[in-house]
Amino acid sequence: MSARSFLRRRLERRHGPRGPRRGRPVGFEQEHLGDDIIEALVRLDGALRDLASGSDGALHGFDPAYFLAPGVPRIRPVLVLLSARAAEAAGDQALHRRELFGPGDLGGADHVAVAAELLHIAVGLHDAALGQRGGRRRRAARRLLGGAVGWLGGNHLTLRALELARHAPAPETVGDMLDTLREINDGQALAQRLRDGRPGTIDDALALADARSGAVFSFACRAGARLVTEDRSVVRTLGRYGRHAGIAWHLADDLWALGLDGDDLVREVAERAAGGRPPLAVALAAQRDPAVADAWRRLARHGDLDLARMVAERVDAAGGIVAERERLLQESWTARRALRSLPPTPQREALDDFVARLAG
Repeated sequence: MSARSFLRRRLERRHGPRGPRRGRPVGFEQEHLGDDIIEALVRLDGALRDLASGSDGALHGFDPAYFLAPGVPRIRPVLVLLSARAAEAAGDQALHRRELFGPGDLGGADHVAVAAELLHIAVGLHDAALGQRGGRRRRAARRLLGGAVGWLGGNHLTLRALELARHAPAPETVGDMLDTLREINDGQALAQRLRDGRPGTIDDALALADARSGAVFSFACRAGARLVTEDRSVVRTLGRYGRHAGIAWHLADDLWALGLDGDDLVREVAERAAGGRPPLAVALAAQRDPAVADAWRRLARHGDLDLARMVAERVDAAGGIVAERERLLQESWTARRALRSLPPTPQREALDDFVARLAG
């Protein structure tokens, strides 16, 4: 079976043949990825599992897929690979590293792509450890972390990501990752302060989006560019694209959660309330409707369908959904604008299409 056929079958198992369920933000259309990138994704999927749940210092029984949202492909590795290709066409000093991209072999990019995804899984693991009391995800995460729920405490995934970054061909990647870890740490500290159920401010909600998906997406794009060029303007351009694309992704995911119903609504919204991760729409609505803030606090203590549904309805009625949607459009547009300085390539178009579809 070809790599392209394998990836198609895997995505259909996650999404169904007609696409993603319930409108959750998805990644890149397979048709927009080159054969070399598709082959790398198939290879990286196995490498990621080996690194995250292998016997060499890993936590026994850890399944990284358990902490990834179902139906969402591994976006961070795609960003690394597409950014490298886009930078290859743009950087004035790209030629000396082009050997990394031989036919069918992305070489050193493998390490960076897996490192970026490990960062994402590490954030999800920490979120689960701080989630709804009594929840299965929370119990599993705390067991895996050995009770250390601090961001770096007991989290072998961040150490593995740093090890991979250290072996990347571009030495600047380690510094980029350390900067990203600091940003993530700041975001996790903010989430800790909001675990009492406060909906937070608009600035708090945007800071969480920036310190989480914004930081990781920006790292993936910068690190991909560094694989092939030392042109700082190209690295900055792709880093800026990744920053705004990550924030847009975060906002789209929050809007998806607020649009669910039944047990799915309780699980997703209550997890955010208990973990100190209020969506921007909730923060906006709480300023206009005090009942939203009160319901959010109660939801953080006890997941309840009627309460979760009431939160979603009142957030919508207060204009929170519309306002967050407007911010999502703004972030998507800013990300797309950042790409305009790069020469037109299929990879640039794939990056552009990704954020355009997020804005939908």
